[in-house]
Amino acid sequence: MRGKVSSLARYTLENPSSIREIMSVVEDYRLHPEKYPRELIYLGGGWPQDPPMEELREALCEVAESSELFRFSSRYTPTRGRGDLLELLCSYEKEVFGRSCESSELMLGCGSTDLTTALMRAVVDSEDTVVVTRPTYLNYSRQLAVAAGLSPRLVYWNCLHDGRYSPSLDELQELISERKPSMVIIISPGNPDGKVMPPEVYEGVADIAEDKGIWLMVDVAYRAFCFSEYPSYYSRGRRECEIWMCTLSKEMRAPGWRLGYIIADPELIRAVETIEQASTLAPSSIAQAALVKLLSREGIFRRIREFYSKGAERYAGVAAEACQALREAAPEARVLEPDGGFYVFFDASRYLRSSRELCSRLLSEWQVALAPGVDFGCEGWVRLSYAPVVEEPHKLREALERMKAFFSSLGEGS
Repeated sequence: MRGKVSSLARYTLENPSSIREIMSVVEDYRLHPEKYPRELIYLGGGWPQDPPMEELREALCEVAESSELFRFSSRYTPTRGRGDLLELLCSYEKEVFGRSCESSELMLGCGSTDLTTALMRAVVDSEDTVVVTRPTYLNYSRQLAVAAGLSPRLVYWNCLHDGRYSPSLDELQELISERKPSMVIIISPGNPDGKVMPPEVYEGVADIAEDKGIWLMVDVAYRAFCFSEYPSYYSRGRRECEIWMCTLSKEMRAPGWRLGYIIADPELIRAVETIEQASTLAPSSIAQAALVKLLSREGIFRRIREFYSKGAERYAGVAAEACQALREAAPEARVLEPDGGFYVFFDASRYLRSSRELCSRLLSEWQVALAPGVDFGCEGWVRLSYAPVVEEPHKLREALERMKAFFSSLGEGS
């Protein structure tokens, strides 16, 4: 007789991550390319393809080559992370993004995904509501289910109107008054839409959150990839209601290291810390050791600013090319111009109303992997990620040529 699985496990089995499912196809292609009529081009996920800065590799080598440092980095660290690294991250925030913060406001974790789930456990009870923008990151609903059981509900604040990004504070105010959420989540630049929330709108959101006594989590995973100046709220001091979710996965181009951190009220930090004590114990010690070495270098913050600036310029160029080619490939689609990040989000409902069907057919017929918009709360829309091919722009061009043929065939059949 087999043991049972929980209702939560059944939920996650019935609602798998579409990106992880696509990755299974990518892995199958890597192992068995002969099964596919042409090279598979992956534009589904959001990790940076360009390499980390050379100084990060050198810092890791320094740790590995020193017997004392290597031995020390093989031990557990405090759950919140090494104290010296927390202090260095305060300097990083100030020197790179202009934000002043204290180490008591910071906590490291095993990536922002881990920290988001821990944060949800800290502030969301089983019957609570969480407000997220629409479109929004596809994993929040699953994280909320894992964090607080199957009862909590995501409520969407629609930020797309007639194919344009135009968030309304009046709509948010009404939503919060009706649903009384425990937290609002903002992503800026957005995933999947790449839009940076204008400062006047964002500060209005923070005003509402403070007035209603609810938390405001700001996911800034893509802040280093803004295509123009950073919005003013990146650099000012933290407001009482704010929780800043930061990740080194994107900024440092090291998603495999699984390091992120939050900036929040010290009492909330303590609550998240005690939850993590029962979950992960501590973030990766050797990754922390390498970051301590990196951030202790003379002149490193100037070098990081240069690295981020050049990277953002490069991604902006690829994004512009992707938007232009997409408009030519699918002239009936409505394309949202990104302000930053890794993605172009477009409305393809005039071709196929089901985004899952569209992505499934594009993958099986033309070996181009995209992410269906329904998983981000927007049926009919599709997310194209140019991050996996930023080092290989010819693959982006090839993918868009295939997409042009695909959309042309749909037009002929409609």
